[in-house]
Amino acid sequence: MTTGEETQPRTFRAAMPLRYRLVLGVLGFTGAAGCVLAVAEGGRAGLITGAAVAGLFLAVIMITVRLHVGEDSLRIRVAGVFSTEVPYREMTAVSRGPVTGMRYGMGLRILPDGTGYLVGGPSVLIECRTGNVLVSCSHPDQLLAALAPRLSANQAAKFRRRRS
Repeated sequence: MTTGEETQPRTFRAAMPLRYRLVLGVLGFTGAAGCVLAVAEGGRAGLITGAAVAGLFLAVIMITVRLHVGEDSLRIRVAGVFSTEVPYREMTAVSRGPVTGMRYGMGLRILPDGTGYLVGGPSVLIECRTGNVLVSCSHPDQLLAALAPRLSANQAAKFRRRRS
């Protein structure tokens, strides 16, 4: 791979792992059916409540993280709602993060040492001056490889500024 190819913008997507989708799907279906049965005598209220519960679980099951490795920053978007941009100049290190799951939660998460944009599965830890960012990524090694030349260039620029 040439240097030009390494620094081309690239987008990564991560979706909730299948096993979590199945568990949440069963829970959502059970909850929706329970709502309908519990208020079956109430007419439309049961159907509306059941549809709302099913819709909520469907939205959770379809949650994704989108990562865009751009020219000057990494853009992160989770659930199509929460987003942030992490400039490369703020990054001090990147590495594989833990495999996240239900224990970490899904979506935008406030973590003890930073912020998480999570859907479960493999992750990448981005250490920044202002706090860490943990982001789900189906292919963490590919994301790390895409970030490496940008961080190297950033470190070289810092070194040149210090010597001047």
